[in-house]
Amino acid sequence: MKRRKWFTRTQVLFLLAVLNVSLVILGAALLSRCRSGRGGRVGEALVSIASDSVSPPSSRYYAVPQVEPDSFLFDPNEADSTQLLRLGLAPFQVRSIYRYRAKGGRFSTKDDFRRVYRLTNEQWERLSPLIRIAPKYQLVPVLPQTDKRLSSSHRSPSAMDSLTARPVLSPDSSASPRVRNVYPQKLSGDETIDLNLADSALLCRVPGIGPYFARRILQYRKRLGGYTSADQLLQIEDFPADALAWMEVADTCYVQKLQINRLSVRKLMKHPYMGYYRASEIDAYRRVHGPIRSIDVLRSLPHFSEDDILRLSPYLSFD
Repeated sequence: MKRRKWFTRTQVLFLLAVLNVSLVILGAALLSRCRSGRGGRVGEALVSIASDSVSPPSSRYYAVPQVEPDSFLFDPNEADSTQLLRLGLAPFQVRSIYRYRAKGGRFSTKDDFRRVYRLTNEQWERLSPLIRIAPKYQLVPVLPQTDKRLSSSHRSPSAMDSLTARPVLSPDSSASPRVRNVYPQKLSGDETIDLNLADSALLCRVPGIGPYFARRILQYRKRLGGYTSADQLLQIEDFPADALAWMEVADTCYVQKLQINRLSVRKLMKHPYMGYYRASEIDAYRRVHGPIRSIDVLRSLPHFSEDDILRLSPYLSFD
């Protein structure tokens, strides 16, 4: 029976080399300790080496000297990084203060300093008596509210001024200035407006129409190129039908025509009554047969119904 070999020749040579290197390093360390006078004997030198290897390195390499923070008056809106560090703030806290001020933030009161990142109770109790906010950073004090039970005749001019949000003169110039809410005067009776000439201010005078629908009316007028009938407003989502009584289209001369033989597919399809498929059919017909001379040609195209042609007819030009 063959005897089993635990190590090969190469492994044995490698282990011997590692052992020799370790002995050389240990001997060099022992010799240096003996020469430096840390131990007069070899045993004491070995003990010192062992204790150095066991002790944690943080005692020598990571020890940070403790600096006692200074105490002096400071304004957190103007103090620089050196002063903030001298006060005992951490570097990351100083960076957060600088970022806050760079974005337009200001410390208006002492309590605003509580928002400093990771500020501890110890830091706040030590620094709060030292904070001095300059008057230019403080907020304007709010005037006391006037007693609402006082009649308008007993209010002083200053009290009236403090209560005004939007001061507007009354219609009679001889009277003293009065404060009232300003709303557009609504139409009444048989008054009407022209949809193709009205602006947003005039549209807001229509009963039931506010800034939202006035804006929608103008946007849809721009997309159409002008209104040909007031009933087109019903195509706007949730439009109040009662408002049509005060609107009309007096003249269609302001309506912009679609040059059907000149415009590209992209420009034709922007019209609310046209769309992509109808614009593509017009372009395909022009490529094969040439310019479109009348609206009867559109009736032969698949995507044009009679209702579509009726709606589009005021906007088409065959020049």
